Amino acid sequence: MFRKSPQAKAAANIKSSDRRKLLSTICRTYNLPIDEISKEGLEKLLPAISKKASYISTSTGDPHSGTIYFDAQEVPTWFQTRDSQLYPSVLTCWKCPYLVPRVQTHPHVIEVLARGANLMLPGSIPPFDARCTKHAVVGVVSSQDPTRIMAVGLCGLDLTQFDSVLGRSGTAVQVLHHYDDELMKLNKEVDVVVPDVIDAEMPRIETVPDAETTEEVKEEEEQQQEQEDGGDAGGDSVDVDALEEDMARLTVEEIDNFFIRSLLQTIKLETFELPISASTFMSSYIYKNLPSMDASYTNIKKTSWKKTAKFLKAMTKLNYLDTKGKDEDLSVTKLMSKQDPKIENFVPHKINKPKNNQTGSKSSSSSSSSSQHAAMNITTLYKPTSKSRMFFNKLDQIFDQLYTQVELRSMYETYVKKFQLVNPQNPKTIILDEILSKPINKDQGFVIARDQFLKEFMTNFTPFYEVQNEGQRELGRGMPPKIHIVTELKIGRKVVTRVSNYDKFFIKQGAFAEELRNKCSGSSTIIDDQVQVQGPHGALIVEMLKSKGVPISCIDFEDKVKKKKRK
Repeated sequence: MFRKSPQAKAAANIKSSDRRKLLSTICRTYNLPIDEISKEGLEKLLPAISKKASYISTSTGDPHSGTIYFDAQEVPTWFQTRDSQLYPSVLTCWKCPYLVPRVQTHPHVIEVLARGANLMLPGSIPPFDARCTKHAVVGVVSSQDPTRIMAVGLCGLDLTQFDSVLGRSGTAVQVLHHYDDELMKLNKEVDVVVPDVIDAEMPRIETVPDAETTEEVKEEEEQQQEQEDGGDAGGDSVDVDALEEDMARLTVEEIDNFFIRSLLQTIKLETFELPISASTFMSSYIYKNLPSMDASYTNIKKTSWKKTAKFLKAMTKLNYLDTKGKDEDLSVTKLMSKQDPKIENFVPHKINKPKNNQTGSKSSSSSSSSSQHAAMNITTLYKPTSKSRMFFNKLDQIFDQLYTQVELRSMYETYVKKFQLVNPQNPKTIILDEILSKPINKDQGFVIARDQFLKEFMTNFTPFYEVQNEGQRELGRGMPPKIHIVTELKIGRKVVTRVSNYDKFFIKQGAFAEELRNKCSGSSTIIDDQVQVQGPHGALIVEMLKSKGVPISCIDFEDKVKKKKRK
C-alpha cells in the first residue's frame, strides 16, 4: 500500500474535541473498553498532541487517497483511505500490541513482507487467534518475537478454520503497511527506534483501595523513609541520592552545588588525558556525572554562571582545576589531586545511567557501549560501462552489476592469467589483446604496466557508494559522501558551527538538532538541510559523529575562526 512515498500535505493539529471523537471511534472499531484503559494507555493509542494530513498514493497499481494521523513529532500513528476504517501503524502496534490479533510467521518471512509481499497461508503458523476472521485487521509477528508486530494487514481468509497449513493455498494476510515501508519513512526528523521490550498487557485504570488499606500502606512508607533517613549519615549525599521530590523546587544555588559535585566526582572517578577542551570536558564528564535529576536542569544555563567559561573560571578560583586560553580556545590543563582530602573524603552520588536491556549488568553495559561505537560499513562500488562488456563476457561474469575494486582486480588478474597476456621479457607488464585495448583506447599489442592498466581501466566504471549500519542501507551514485562541519564567525563576534550532509548516514535532522542542543549547551537551529549550533563545537561534534559509527574519513571539519586569527 505504501511501496512508494505518499504525497502528503502539511500536517495540522487536530482539536481536542476531534481527538476525543477519534479516540472513541478507535475503541469502538477495535472493541476496546475505553472506560477501563488508563490515561497513559489512551495516549499511547492516540497521542494527546495529534496531527492529520491528507495524502495521495503515487503507486501505479494502487491509486488511492486518504488521511494519515501523526504524533507531535510527525511519526505516523494511524491511517485510512477514503473508503476504509482506521488502521494502526506499526508504531502504535508496538505501544499497544493488544490492539489487534497477531498472526505468527517464520522469521525469514518478515524480510520478504518488507519487500511488499503478502503473507501466504503456507507461511503462517497455527494456531490462530479466534478474532482472525476474514477481513479482520491483524498484525504479523515473527515466531521468535510474538509480541512485536512488524506488519499490519487484513485477513484474506477465515484463519480460524485451519488447524494445519500444509498443502493449503491462499492469502492469509493482505499486507497494508510494514515496519520499513514509505509510510514510516515519511518522517525525516526523528529516529523511530524498534523497542527491545514490549508489554502486551492493556494498561487499565488502577482500582482505588479502601481507606484502611491506604492508611496501612502510608504507614509502611513512612516507616521505610524514616529508616532510610536514619541509616544514612552522609547528610548532603542523602539530598542528592534521593531526588524523588518535586524537581520544580530546585533553586539556582542547589543546581550550582550539583555542578560542583559533578566536578568533584569527575576528579575522583574519571581518568583522561590533559589538556582537554572545555566543550569536551563538559559534555563527556561534567554532564555525565551530574546527580540523578530531571533532565531540564542538566544545562549550564540553569546555573548562576550561565556559561561554561565562567563556571570553569569559578572552579579555578576554588583551586579545583587550572585552565588556559579563553572563549573557544579555553581548555582544562590541570585537576586537583585525587589525594587531596577534599577528593578523598568526597562520597560519590548516583547519576542518570543510560538504559540497557539488562539493567545493572556490566556485560550488557559494555556490549551496549561497543555497539554504539561500531563503525558504519562504507563501500565504494563500480558499475561497468559498455566499453568493458566483452571483458565480463570472456570471464562469464554478470555485466550489469556493482563490483568492489578488489573484485575487479581479481577478475583482471584472472583474465591476464587465462589468456596469457604477461610480457615474457618483463612480468610486471602485460601485452594488451583486443578486449583490453578497447576500454583504455590503446592499440592491440601495446605493452603497459599492470597497475597502470588497472588505473586506466577503472575510469570506464561508474562509481557508487553504499552505507550500511545496523540493517539500514543507503546506495548512491558517486564517491562516498562526507559530513561537513564548519565553525565560523557571524556578524560581530558570534561564533557558530554548521553541520550538513549528515542524512546519508541515517542521522535524522530533528533528533540531531536536539542532541547538539544538549551536548553543546547552546541553541541549535535548522536552516534548510543544515543544523547550526551556537559556539565553537567542531571537535565535540566530530567525536559525537564518531560515536555514531561515522568513519573519520567521512567527516570534513573546517575551522574558519582559527584561520582568521592566524592572519
